[in-house]
Amino acid sequence: MEAVAPTAFPRAGSALKEQEEAPFRVQPNSVEETGISFGQLLDLCIKTIYFSGRPSARQVSEQLALPFNVVETVLSFLKREKFIEVVGSVGIGEQQYQYALSEKGNDRAAEALERNQYVGPTPVPFEQYVQVVHEQSVRNIRVDANVVDTALSDLILTDTTRSLVGPAVNSGRSLLLYGDPGNGKSSIAKGIGRMLSGQVLIPYAIDVSGQTIRVFDPRVHQETAVPEDDESGSGLRAPVRPERRRDLRWAVSPRPLIMVGGELTLADLELKFSPQAKFYIAPLQMKANCGILVIDDFGRQLVQPKELLNRWIVPMEARVDHLSMLSGETIEFPFELLLVFSTNIPPNRIGDEAFFRRIRHKIEVGDPDEASFLGILRMVCEKQKIPYSEEAGRYLIDRYYRPTNRHFRGVHPRDIIDLLLDISSFQGRAPGFSREWVDLACASYFIDDHDQTPAPV
Repeated sequence: MEAVAPTAFPRAGSALKEQEEAPFRVQPNSVEETGISFGQLLDLCIKTIYFSGRPSARQVSEQLALPFNVVETVLSFLKREKFIEVVGSVGIGEQQYQYALSEKGNDRAAEALERNQYVGPTPVPFEQYVQVVHEQSVRNIRVDANVVDTALSDLILTDTTRSLVGPAVNSGRSLLLYGDPGNGKSSIAKGIGRMLSGQVLIPYAIDVSGQTIRVFDPRVHQETAVPEDDESGSGLRAPVRPERRRDLRWAVSPRPLIMVGGELTLADLELKFSPQAKFYIAPLQMKANCGILVIDDFGRQLVQPKELLNRWIVPMEARVDHLSMLSGETIEFPFELLLVFSTNIPPNRIGDEAFFRRIRHKIEVGDPDEASFLGILRMVCEKQKIPYSEEAGRYLIDRYYRPTNRHFRGVHPRDIIDLLLDISSFQGRAPGFSREWVDLACASYFIDDHDQTPAPV
């Protein structure tokens, strides 16, 4: 599983302006407004103190991602019932009181850990998660030609290919990128991620009927620091009016772009329950909600392509997915993401017409022609600050492509120049793009096409 860091760039054309601003969800100011039962809050608070040693009330509040007035209600109950006790202070005021578990509290902590070992920001109720995902759907974004051109500015593509990307993105549904390897399918997918700029809210965890599902994954989500609004301009949280404070149970993150390849299995698309921790981990499509999920090398997974596509039929068409919990309960959650399949296997070898009809948009990413190949070569040389030579470019084609009818691939120029840099670094010489350097790089890059009888195994 790969998370691709989004690259920020100014949005243009008809892209939504509100996507440039950090999304907002008002913080809860009472136990009832959290949407979580008081018993769950008690358990979470006790586990937090158990694992933290002697935390201050403010530290407990920060770890639970709840305002102090809510946490204070929980701490007061725990003190009154003698589950915790004040053991010190790190400053002035009740927020600085340090707490530790009593013997009775340790017993309660053991019971809470037996139920589940989740510790972290307080989960948000499932119903609220569903609402927020719908509000942030990729279908709410519209890109135009300027946005597409900017996002794909580092690629040289045919006009047809480039013109098809925008409608596929605006559909917010599914897309198949197919064609020979090395022509930019993965780069196009990453470019789509740049088109869907802006930030979304990702819950750290959600609560479903008392069960916890951890959603936020630092491997695929990138938390963005959002300064609190402040009437005085000081940047301190204290003066901010309650109705303007952000619910810290939600991380502000760029829209996720998750890429998975041949390692993908059907199990990755289901809830994962940890028998030790006793809580669930969200599947890939839930982590990718409001963003993009790229199935790279489609057709090379251990699971058959037909099985994999069948798993997506209902989500692609109904915009909802269904997950089963150990209790037998099935939850229906929104499937609000752009699903991208990328393959270098000819589509007719993976499935039939009915198979691919389920995928809304299909874009062939073919080999570049000679002029485009030279254009890519020139672009790569400029990027690496190597003077480009038209004569050396012609020599590369006449010597290493024409005699063997070798196909142009969009990735060849980058690889050849990278090899050239490796060789020049080893030799301690300044690199150049000339016949000499082309021969050295190509000798290391291309495999001899002579027919050879394979050695016996």
